[in-house]
Amino acid sequence: MDFTQEGTTKRYRGNSNCCMDDFIPVAYDTYQYGCEFEFYIHTDGSDYEAIISNIAKDLYALTNADILVDTVSLPTDKDKDRCMQIKPDISLNDTGLEISTPISTLEGVKYFIKSICPIIKKYGYTNEETGFHIHISTIKQDGVNFNFYKYMLLCNEANLLSSWKPRMGYSQNVMDILTSHSKSKTRQIKTKKGTVWNLEKVGSNHIEIKSMGGHGYHKEVKKLLKEFTLYANYFDETLQRDDVKHKQLFENHKLMVSDVTDDLKATFVSALSASGILPAKE
Repeated sequence: MDFTQEGTTKRYRGNSNCCMDDFIPVAYDTYQYGCEFEFYIHTDGSDYEAIISNIAKDLYALTNADILVDTVSLPTDKDKDRCMQIKPDISLNDTGLEISTPISTLEGVKYFIKSICPIIKKYGYTNEETGFHIHISTIKQDGVNFNFYKYMLLCNEANLLSSWKPRMGYSQNVMDILTSHSKSKTRQIKTKKGTVWNLEKVGSNHIEIKSMGGHGYHKEVKKLLKEFTLYANYFDETLQRDDVKHKQLFENHKLMVSDVTDDLKATFVSALSASGILPAKE
């Protein structure tokens, strides 16, 4: 495997023997997907670069996309979203890494989940700090206004937002706010510090899901596949016209919030302030 280097980023040319046509989105597709795997590698430090090189070789066997490897900073290549990346993650300690996949299709992400989890098991481990993140977006960027509120309610009803052990500081459950506040108040609170939430609206057509992860998450391949498929299905449902089911979800939430006492709301806001999610009141 030969590479070129620019700055601290090594670029390996993709494996031409891999045929990935079915996993590359095309213009007439509606959606595109990607995912990120956070993990730690087993190392005492002396063999760090050798392990990274071996991980790159294993990834090379999976894809015809170029592979960007940087253990110092994030790659800046203009086409990085079309590449496989091995890179540092600012939320992890020194031996923590993130593998991010090229933009792909639904079946492509399923393929990567099944293929990359064994690589994590081979070279490292996952703990309460590490997560598995999903990106879902429409290929069309203009004229899309994704209803984040509707998506939260659908995912919560399916117990997706609470099916993994909470990772405090890494993926706060958005429903902790939504169950105690109206839609407008929730927006005010959430935007104070958005990076800790398990659902993030990245853009008008783009959602990032951070609910999955924790100790040993890479061993839960079937669960990752099942929940990824559900998140993708609810993304599609969110963009469709509201029906009776959705209107009932909205009504149920309004009723739930109206039943929460002012004291409980105040306690909740105090807890957020104490954790640094909301600024403390002067």
